[in-house]
Amino acid sequence: MTRQLKRILPLAFAFITAGALAMTKTGQPPSPIYYVASNGNDSFSGTLSAPNPSKSDGPFLTLQRAQQAVQAAKGHVAGPITVEVRGGTYYLSAPLNFTHADSGSAEQPITWEGFAGDPEPLISGGQPLTGWKSGGGGLWTLQLPGSFQNFEALYVNGVRHYRPTASSSYLKLNPVVLWAPATNCTEPYGTGYRCGDRFSFMPGALPAAFHQINDVEIVSFEDWTVSRMRLQSVDTTQSIAYLTGPVQTGVYFGFLAGHRYLVQNAKESFNRAGQWYLDRGTSPWTLGYRAVTSSENPNSETVVAPQQSQLLIAHNLQYVTFQNLQFGHDNYTVPAQGHPGSSGETTAPAALSFNQCSNVILSGVTVAHTQGWGVEFLGTAVAGAGNTMTNSQLYDLGAGGVRLGQLPGPNGSDSNVSQYNTVSNTLIYGGGRFLPGGEGTGIWIGSSHHNLVSHNDVHDFYNGAIEIGQTPSGATTYTHDNVVEYNLLYNLGQGVTSDMGCVHAASSHNVGNRILNNVCHDVTHDPAGYGGNGIYLDSNSQNIEVENNLVYRVSDTALFVNTDGLGHMINNNIFAYARQGMMRRGPTCPGGSFTGTHNIFVYDVASIQRVPGDWTCEGNCTAAFDLDSNIYWNTGGAAASFLTTTNGNTNRIAGKYSLAQWASEFGEDIHSANENPKFISAAYPADNYTLLNGSPAQAMGFQPFSTSTAGPPSSTLARHATAVPAAFPLQLLNPATDF
Repeated sequence: MTRQLKRILPLAFAFITAGALAMTKTGQPPSPIYYVASNGNDSFSGTLSAPNPSKSDGPFLTLQRAQQAVQAAKGHVAGPITVEVRGGTYYLSAPLNFTHADSGSAEQPITWEGFAGDPEPLISGGQPLTGWKSGGGGLWTLQLPGSFQNFEALYVNGVRHYRPTASSSYLKLNPVVLWAPATNCTEPYGTGYRCGDRFSFMPGALPAAFHQINDVEIVSFEDWTVSRMRLQSVDTTQSIAYLTGPVQTGVYFGFLAGHRYLVQNAKESFNRAGQWYLDRGTSPWTLGYRAVTSSENPNSETVVAPQQSQLLIAHNLQYVTFQNLQFGHDNYTVPAQGHPGSSGETTAPAALSFNQCSNVILSGVTVAHTQGWGVEFLGTAVAGAGNTMTNSQLYDLGAGGVRLGQLPGPNGSDSNVSQYNTVSNTLIYGGGRFLPGGEGTGIWIGSSHHNLVSHNDVHDFYNGAIEIGQTPSGATTYTHDNVVEYNLLYNLGQGVTSDMGCVHAASSHNVGNRILNNVCHDVTHDPAGYGGNGIYLDSNSQNIEVENNLVYRVSDTALFVNTDGLGHMINNNIFAYARQGMMRRGPTCPGGSFTGTHNIFVYDVASIQRVPGDWTCEGNCTAAFDLDSNIYWNTGGAAASFLTTTNGNTNRIAGKYSLAQWASEFGEDIHSANENPKFISAAYPADNYTLLNGSPAQAMGFQPFSTSTAGPPSSTLARHATAVPAAFPLQLLNPATDF
């Protein structure tokens, strides 16, 4: 027995030997409540909420000490065990590590919670910075101890501040020499050459030399992915910049014509208020911060630099609840070889990671100021027993919010992947502040099944809100029986990336996935790109039920059914004010189909069908898409018009037809109508899509549904924090004039 354990056990069982507590019917004493406080001491018993007058006993000082007490008490007391954490900030020297030894049971669950009546305690992976010196002109500097880890985020009074960016707008690649074999690139692609470890810039865009060049980062905006790479050298003669490692390359990835980039963290650009720069070329490292106002003094503010890679890591944890706690300031930095972007940013870590856990509950929890993901639930300890996150908020996120499951792997099975999780009544906003790419990074469901995502508010992301599945080519996925319902999803994309949707699905040939009663609006893709969609059923997703959703004001299409979309059921939805088309069908394999019935389509600047789009009707048209009993209404009064495209060419229109011709010649929309659905006031800014009495949509069989129930209840919305500063140049549409 170690000296430490010998010291702990007498304290943990003091209440047993003293005989001061009543025994239960089982012969065990009732469970204690342990306390942790910033004025505590790890040599105390931890059973008092504050130090006693003689300072001989009181709460613990650290969370790790409370863990030891709980482990020692389990099985020796009756009933639940609780740890109450007093208000204050608890700076971690290492991530909290929870294992099966910290688990409770159905009969003896364990709760970690904030102390009632105190401000919610903050568990921080950062370190406060003090001792700043004024350099004049609003510049403050601080020399850091040699023990400091590199960091790429800084928070002043709870607000994220950014490192220097060389320009206020996106920079363009040089398409003239981008593909030139003279760059000595040995990676063939198409008719030319390209390498992921270099790019060609417009002459004069980059200087020949930077201070501490390997700390200068190139943020490469591809389509839906964004890479953050380190600069190695610059050849101004050939206008080629070389990186320390390669980005992902492919049809949509890498340094392609039309893609954009930004140059960040160059000392030469450290000249604007609110910026900061960590000079790792000095010894010791020197941190610089430019005050926002002339009166600002960082010595009188709370300035925090993240230091811990993660905040809480749990493996095989069961029957534990965390509630009314705050977590913040994890530290993910770009590796030496750079961070190549990926779909869903699956390689970025999560601040709170639960692996192979079951019956873990996060309630009333706040996760903020992260560099990667907020929370992840990977795998399950017990098949059919998942985890829950509810009544919580996640904001100011480096990447995404909540991640359920992983990419399909060789050792995955239906019984061991993440499953039966619930994410409900939760605010998730201000995401993608460090890694803005990915798909559906508000809540991401990977190879995972029987999850419920309900009544959440997801907004202010630079890509989509919710993902159902992520299927690499040829992979077996277990993404089935997931329900995404009653979520409020808005202010997405914001002109930063392309190819997204409020709900994006790539769930493979699975069944049981449902998208129900969600409200989706204001999705904007990069204006030089494509794909700001509403409901987006992407490659290989099949058999998805889409019902009772409201989608409006999106920059591309309200409904996009892409390649091989077989068996989707699109019923009783309202699709309004898409800019490029109300619905689109992607190139499909033989047999791909969807049905669309009892839907309402309201539009003005767009057409009903998006081109390019596969609307081929050679042969049996309704075998590819079967539309019926829908309402179509152009707010300008124009008659509904439909089209077909030529076989094999989704850009070429074969013919245009009236609704009557569309029905008689192709069997589509036989019972549909071109009539005003009569909303109370659908136009901006009212956005009221409630049907008036006598609406022709009801006569058509449309079942009215409430849109006010989407999102969390007001009790959760009251937790809403201040807006998170934008991380990249936004390119927004005007809702009053652009739709």
